[in-house]
Amino acid sequence: MARPRKVVDISTGKIGKQARINRQIAEKKIKLDRKQLEVGAPGWLCDGAAEEYNRVVHEAGKIGLLDNLDLVVLAIYADNYARYVTASIEMRRTGLTVEGKFADVPSPYVSIADKAATQIQKCSTKLGLATTDRLKLIVPEKEEKQINKFLKYLS
Repeated sequence: MARPRKVVDISTGKIGKQARINRQIAEKKIKLDRKQLEVGAPGWLCDGAAEEYNRVVHEAGKIGLLDNLDLVVLAIYADNYARYVTASIEMRRTGLTVEGKFADVPSPYVSIADKAATQIQKCSTKLGLATTDRLKLIVPEKEEKQINKFLKYLS
């Protein structure tokens, strides 16, 4: 399986100057606008999910992180976030176990919270919501090599 292609600005491999310019032009062409994201959360999201959706859109807008094609993944993230919060509240209210036929068994909310947390992590990685994921997007500044001022005396 091939490795995913990196953004040219964070690529550490050796590529030619013209190839770098061509890739930068191509990357600018795939950047989309954010109008659909900024309209607001999809109507099918519950209030808690819509609140999280709008919060992420607002915060991500500060650095231009998300665009229209991220809408579905962001909606899935927000929906699972609300599901996780609801399950956590219910676990706190009812406990981690419930009375079963023969013995106490794990609460169904434990499974719900676990599955929601897994989806949250997958979606947040795709969206770059975690700091470690965003660090991959930072363009490292190249240091200028200083020319040794005494080299002129060696000639």
